[in-house]
Amino acid sequence: MVSPERAPGVVLSDGIVSLRPVTASDAPDMAAGCQDPQAVRWTTVPTPYALSDAEEFISERAAGPTWADQPTWAVTTLPDDRWSGGVDLRPDGEGGAALGYLLAPWARGHGHAARALRLACGWAFSALSLEVVTWFAYAGNDASLQAARRVGFQIPPHVFRSYASQRGRRRDCWVGTLTPDDLVTSVRVAEARRDYLGPDLTRRELDVLRRLARGEANRAIAVELGISENTVKNHVRSILEKLQASSRSEAVVSALRLGIVALPT
Repeated sequence: MVSPERAPGVVLSDGIVSLRPVTASDAPDMAAGCQDPQAVRWTTVPTPYALSDAEEFISERAAGPTWADQPTWAVTTLPDDRWSGGVDLRPDGEGGAALGYLLAPWARGHGHAARALRLACGWAFSALSLEVVTWFAYAGNDASLQAARRVGFQIPPHVFRSYASQRGRRRDCWVGTLTPDDLVTSVRVAEARRDYLGPDLTRRELDVLRRLARGEANRAIAVELGISENTVKNHVRSILEKLQASSRSEAVVSALRLGIVALPT
């Protein structure tokens, strides 16, 4: 019998960012994300990156009996299930694993990378009993450096000369390590800043919040969702409390900042 920890494919979420196994339907978004100039500059994705590259990657990394040997997730952000990046772990069989990740351009700028890395590393320490996770980025990739530091990776101030290869060329890198204690400390700090744990909104509260972002009144929301106006008011009250907002507009601004909702186009 396969244990829950070793089951083929694991879904993780903090209420804002979710990690799930990659699926065939992710291929178009994956191809688009990996064609982004920043992805080409800072990762080892093939270039040019074709749809067939995404399809081949997914066929190799989709959920299956050996998924936990090299756990690979699609990064998604509520309320969508769209592929918005990827995270993978490469266990070394001796208590450690290397971490890799990529975030699509449409998901950047909201702190989603750090959330995704915390989820993946937390699961790795718990389910795989890892002692350490290692990370590296090519020197100059400040966004990746900041995300790793927020997660708790211990990163020396100097670069490691010619540490890793990218498409046949050695490059200088920043290198960091993360232990379970490092992650626990970073989570505590992040919770104190309220930038890690999501507001824990229910699915119905998310439905209401999305409609608040559209400027809809309580009565219109009630009709659209098939609930009473008083129920809508109760949901709004709960949303304001969870987002620590004093008004509907402030709640929407906070939700936009956290990446929970998007303005209508």
